[in-house]
Amino acid sequence: MRKVLALTAAFVLFTFSVFGQSPRVVQLGEVLSNGTVTLSATGNGVSSGFAVEGYLKNNTRNAISINVIIENGIYLKNSGHGQNMVAIQVFLSDGGYYSEGRSNYIMVPAQTNVAIVFDAFCANFELDNPSRDETFSVTSIPASIRGITSNISKYAANTFDSDNDATTAIQLALWRSQGLTRDEITRKFEFDFEEWELSTAIMNIW
Repeated sequence: MRKVLALTAAFVLFTFSVFGQSPRVVQLGEVLSNGTVTLSATGNGVSSGFAVEGYLKNNTRNAISINVIIENGIYLKNSGHGQNMVAIQVFLSDGGYYSEGRSNYIMVPAQTNVAIVFDAFCANFELDNPSRDETFSVTSIPASIRGITSNISKYAANTFDSDNDATTAIQLALWRSQGLTRDEITRKFEFDFEEWELSTAIMNIW
């Protein structure tokens, strides 16, 4: 995946190690569904990659640590006429995150808004890129793309420490899974042979 800035968070990690504790890292979907965290998000004119920006608000009196990898992805429904988006990773607004062992997460302090950015991909080939005037709400992933969003999430988790930028390949896989041909995609989106081949591998993950 793309290379992002890892925050050292030395004091936080030192505190956990001293008391023999690690943060409980939860899935974003879990805390959104139970209302402990709320999301406000907009587009930024981009179709793939760091394409959705916003804020996470912690509604509790305890800090919440959220996994960078969004298991199976979340579906962001556009309030306007632009593309709906599939988000597979969430970072702090500068691309940062905390890391401890195998856990990569962002932290949302108690009763605080934190600026975030999603690594997200457009689900609707024929629609325009989402703008800052368009907001998003989280809804169920359409059945037609649940399989590919699960594959993309697995790929993101397996390659998290890689320096390779797979943004284009992931976007190709999402569109191809909906029946779009190479010729159709070529008319709107640039990619090379290696990216096309990687998209095939992502589609075939079990």
